[in-house]
Amino acid sequence: MPRISLCVIVRDEEANLPSCLAAAADLVEEMIVVDTGSTDRSREVAASWGARVVDFPWSDSFAAARNEGLRHAAGDWIFWLDADDRIDETNRAKLRRLFPHLSSEVLAYGMICQSPPDSLLGWTRNVLQFRLFRRHPRLRWRYRIHEQLTIHELIDEGLGRIQDTDIVIQHVGYLDPDRLRGKQQRNRRLLELDFAENPEDPHVLLQVGWSLVDDGRPADALPLLQRALARAHPQDTAIIKLYNLVVLAYTRLGRCAEALEVAQRGLQRFPDETELLYQQALLRMGLGDAAGAEACFRRLLTRPEPPYVTMGVDPALRGWLARYNLGVLYRDQGRHAEAGEQWRAVVREKPDYASAWLGLAEVCLTLGRWPELEEVARQLEQLPGQELAAECFRARGAMARREYALARQRLEAAIARWPAALEPRILYSHALLQEGRDWQAAERALRDILALDPTNRQAQHNWAVLRELLAQQRPPSGVASDPGSASLG
Repeated sequence: MPRISLCVIVRDEEANLPSCLAAAADLVEEMIVVDTGSTDRSREVAASWGARVVDFPWSDSFAAARNEGLRHAAGDWIFWLDADDRIDETNRAKLRRLFPHLSSEVLAYGMICQSPPDSLLGWTRNVLQFRLFRRHPRLRWRYRIHEQLTIHELIDEGLGRIQDTDIVIQHVGYLDPDRLRGKQQRNRRLLELDFAENPEDPHVLLQVGWSLVDDGRPADALPLLQRALARAHPQDTAIIKLYNLVVLAYTRLGRCAEALEVAQRGLQRFPDETELLYQQALLRMGLGDAAGAEACFRRLLTRPEPPYVTMGVDPALRGWLARYNLGVLYRDQGRHAEAGEQWRAVVREKPDYASAWLGLAEVCLTLGRWPELEEVARQLEQLPGQELAAECFRARGAMARREYALARQRLEAAIARWPAALEPRILYSHALLQEGRDWQAAERALRDILALDPTNRQAQHNWAVLRELLAQQRPPSGVASDPGSASLG
């Protein structure tokens, strides 16, 4: 039975440590907790779980702290976790099956670190990490932040290989927005130190370029990312992320043809790579290549996921996000029934995705599916901030059926409930104009719109036409109102 040491570095993690250590305590030979300056009870909590606590002064380097754990570990293999990592029972069972059968030919086993959606990023991230590796005198951590193992050097010398697993470790450290902001500020400072010390290192160039893209500085990021792509180790899966970031930088600079060219180059090297395929689909949509975009989205939805995991990729790109955008593509082509099918699939997978419900409501209006429209409206009003939209869709349905009294009743109630909202007032003016029975009420409705939004051109036009025709004492014609649209334009 291989001896396995768990290594964890902490600072002020007394709340997180019990869940972290409980998941691994019965799977490993020993637990080493490196404390980098806690002011809470982290040391006592770690010791209560049987861990050996090592004090290590923080030196602005995660690699240094992790290497201190390696220095004290006695196991044949190192398994590492962060305090805010969690392992569920399914993946604990997978670890229990893996640990007794570790191969002498393997240097490290890859596992997926999954961060759940959070309030700032809004999406799930999967990152392939070498969470279990052989204790070797030359296998060490490097870089102050986004630290990496020196594994490719050993592979190049024929000292072993890497092997991926389907084990998933949940990382919950991004759930608290305030804590996330603090981590981001710390990470940027450490990254600047790494960049000053290693300005041509491909990993550092990747991380700096990535942060510049996130900061809205794609022009500054692009040359760094291109240098990183030219210098990266050919077996480093970070190359995939580099291709994606270069594509994103070109896209944000409006250089979409160049972005598409890079995406195609990346896909030649990494066929069916998730993020590259998704970005190519969006680029083709933007460039007017509907057939090419549809082919990309369908590949995402029908092809198996490739055997490599991109850093920071959202699994929804092969699920509801691809389906939603495919629905948008169909809608723009007038293929409303097919758009509705895709959006129905989206809400089955992600019931709280308001954009798909809104799209479904538009399909129901277009195709005259009135019972289904009411069903969609009921679903919409259950979502935060969508009650007004649900009422407006009901009113638009009544207008399309020429049930003007019902439409006015619903819209009057909506205006009373949301007096500052423009949409129900705009629809109310449309209902009055279409019904053609109360021109003074229509004029008042248009004036109310302009009181809230003096620049509303549609209301300005309709009011001017209506006033002129009323002055001439004849029924108005030529006023613009669209029963199938909630907007003026």
